[in-house]
Amino acid sequence: MTNFREHTDAFVEADAQVLGVSVDSFAAVGEFQEKLGLEFPLLSDFPKNQAGRDYEIYNEDFGIHNRATFVIDKDRVLRDIYIEPRDFDSHAPHALEVVSALNGS
Repeated sequence: MTNFREHTDAFVEADAQVLGVSVDSFAAVGEFQEKLGLEFPLLSDFPKNQAGRDYEIYNEDFGIHNRATFVIDKDRVLRDIYIEPRDFDSHAPHALEVVSALNGS
């Protein structure tokens, strides 16, 4: 999440909205968002984890979402799925590459 925070200006410049989704409760997500100083919304998928299930990233065994980044265009078309569980810092640059390509930059 902090990597997306560090790239906030680039996402704003690309006219892209960043949203985070967590399995944590609404209250926990709010505290986490404040603690990390996130300038984008962090949403709660608690208690049913329906978004994680719908996007097939909910890990039933561990009760978490697998680390994934989705790029959805303004017409709500899913343009890219990036799953990388270990290299957290690769998610924001990858999303920016996809957004730039969609914008023709």
